[in-house]
Amino acid sequence: MNPKYIMELHEEYRKRCLNLQASENYLSYIVRRALSSDMASRYSMVFDAEVHGVYVHNVYGGAYYQEEIVKIAENLAKEVFGFKYVNVKPISGHVAAMAALLSSTSRGDKIMAISPQDGGYDGYSSNYLPEMFGLKYVPLPIKDLRVVDVDSIKREKPELVILGASYILFPYNLDEVLEICEEIGARIIYDASHVMGLLPSGFQEHIEKCDLVYGSTHKSFPGPQGGIILSNNEEMMKRVERNLTWRVQDNYHTHRVASLAMSLDEFKPVAKLYGKRVAENSHRLALNLHEEGLEIKYPPEFSKSHQILVDEKKLKENFGLTPPEMSEILERNNIIVDRVGRIGTAELTWKGYKENDMERIAEVIFLALKGKDVKGDVEQIVSLWNGKTLGEIQRART
Repeated sequence: MNPKYIMELHEEYRKRCLNLQASENYLSYIVRRALSSDMASRYSMVFDAEVHGVYVHNVYGGAYYQEEIVKIAENLAKEVFGFKYVNVKPISGHVAAMAALLSSTSRGDKIMAISPQDGGYDGYSSNYLPEMFGLKYVPLPIKDLRVVDVDSIKREKPELVILGASYILFPYNLDEVLEICEEIGARIIYDASHVMGLLPSGFQEHIEKCDLVYGSTHKSFPGPQGGIILSNNEEMMKRVERNLTWRVQDNYHTHRVASLAMSLDEFKPVAKLYGKRVAENSHRLALNLHEEGLEIKYPPEFSKSHQILVDEKKLKENFGLTPPEMSEILERNNIIVDRVGRIGTAELTWKGYKENDMERIAEVIFLALKGKDVKGDVEQIVSLWNGKTLGEIQRART
């Protein structure tokens, strides 16, 4: 089949859907335009050092504008996130995690991270990044996805503590973790992949005190797929740069950096508003679903982030469904959620949907799970969107 035709089908399909996937967001036209620019097939590698016996500024010629777009993206990120140092080169959140681990540990070190059983990122568990880098992994206990067991850190005395998770509903008790880590001489890094877009609105107080903050730029943050690393520690960021080049990656894809610069520029005027609205929409959607009968974890707060979690036990009891089965039913009705029971509000919030829209969305989700065909209702909800993102609307006003 013609690949162009498949792309067109995908575009038309997504236009008819409500995307409630926690790990996705929407890219405006100008952000997408950068991804298909001439930079997509070009290289740039700045050294400003001796390479094979000869001083080299950039290994490649013709890269002036590519160098400039990196500077612009870094400066915009500093303004948006409030950190002194930024690296926009990681081509994914996972690559950012690899660079962060290499820059904050030595072979043989003990690390603690939230386990996959508690919603943590699988990559930090024994068989993956720790095995690759010769690190000893110990699970970091956490209660209700929010309260880190600081006594376990004090007892285990790791060289590194990693916060952040795939399931992240609430800010952590970071001040207590920072205090314990300082006491035992451990580093602390924060994988903000899922909450990157919520940081400017204050989702996690004192996150700037972590040695490194890093993650994806395409989940709650409405940018292209890729990674970013933030810090106020100059020495740590020098290590990051060394560990990125020819260790965990080579070319850093300047068209993606250009797209990230565009998204940062679009996001900056509404950075604080967006995070606030995301949290409001998550809470309202969770409350409405809970009241309809699709029970959501951790009432009455439910969430302060871009995602809510379906209670798997109650889903089985009340609807006779597993999370994958729930997802498949919703997908047949053009409502997209992932297969693990997360429902996200990041994309709809970026498109301008507000709390009062969540009640109607909760209603159609419930009806779909009860066996009703709600494609027509979904089309009506989708038609409410005016085609502009929050950032585009704000720019038009100013």
